[in-house]
Amino acid sequence: MRRRDLLAGLGAAGLGGCVATPTLNAPVVTPPQIGSALVQPLDAPMAPVQSSMDRVTRTLVGLRPFRKPGPRLEAVCVGGKDVVHNYGHGGGGVSLSWGVAELAADNAKAFGRTEIAVLGAGSIGLSTALELQRAGADVTIYAKDFPPYTTSNIAGAMWHPVTLYERDQVSAETMEMLHLASKIAFLRFIAYANDPRYGVYWIRQYSLSNRPMNTSRPYMGGDALYPGLKRNQPGAPFGFAYHDAYYTLMIDSDLYMRALVNDFLGTGGRMVEQTFDTAADLESLPQNTIVNCMGLGSGAVFEDESIIPARGQLTFLLPQNDIDYGYAGWTREHGQLYMFPRKTGVLLGGSFDKGDWSLEPREDEVHRMVEGHAALAARL
Repeated sequence: MRRRDLLAGLGAAGLGGCVATPTLNAPVVTPPQIGSALVQPLDAPMAPVQSSMDRVTRTLVGLRPFRKPGPRLEAVCVGGKDVVHNYGHGGGGVSLSWGVAELAADNAKAFGRTEIAVLGAGSIGLSTALELQRAGADVTIYAKDFPPYTTSNIAGAMWHPVTLYERDQVSAETMEMLHLASKIAFLRFIAYANDPRYGVYWIRQYSLSNRPMNTSRPYMGGDALYPGLKRNQPGAPFGFAYHDAYYTLMIDSDLYMRALVNDFLGTGGRMVEQTFDTAADLESLPQNTIVNCMGLGSGAVFEDESIIPARGQLTFLLPQNDIDYGYAGWTREHGQLYMFPRKTGVLLGGSFDKGDWSLEPREDEVHRMVEGHAALAARL
């Protein structure tokens, strides 16, 4: 499918200025070389995570912008402004960021203006702003919060677009967009891998289950985006019955978001602190082309009742240099658990509470995660 065809379906029909591009096929990615010692074979032994309360460094809470029909990416007219919506990416915002940024920027460029406003300074807002800058636009980001105080700074950010929609509400058109955006984003993130400024590096990842795993659908973007992928394998780590295993990219958002801000400001971008309560507030902006990347805030401003918070709580442990893998699985004793290794600390998570607006850390959740991951480590 050509990107022009997709953009037409996303609301860009009749805007003009779009240039057709060749079909973007799924890349063939060679798994990282074992000899590099940057990542081990998928069946290599694992060092246990040292999960205990005396190793906890911090607990953070973020509200994912979950939109039941999936992310919104379309061009509309709001009052006297041309607005490109790019929000509602649930738990996949960082993973999808460069892909949806490119698609949204193509929509915005089609209006033919060089001065463009971007609303929101999370990973999607910054990626979209950088895409527009690279195309020669003069970009200003307007936001209530800037890194390190955005939801993206609190994201788990292992590359794998998930928790993006309610399956019974998502359209075929949105699914096509998500697959295309995933392909674009993955190729862009590879370019940042192992650059210490951006905090992006390879890990091995395991999805764990005590029941046979569904392999009827490919992973988002196609299985080719997950090097070394093995699906529904018996004899899983940590005593689980089945698992999927693959290599993927870990995005250390503490480092990554800082680097994006530096890139944007270093090429002449401007950041302005401003809040928006209603769509009418957009009229005060000097720019007539606007890309809305406000995430959860888009619901109130643009009266979108389909977007809700999906609360996530993360607890960080002291870093371990010997943890080169991540995992996600459900246990009867401790519920949903996932762990990702970062240079800044071992990330423990496992919550996705739809409709919950609370930003207060919950001590019982901290103990559930710390004890749950300790129990899994003891199974190695």
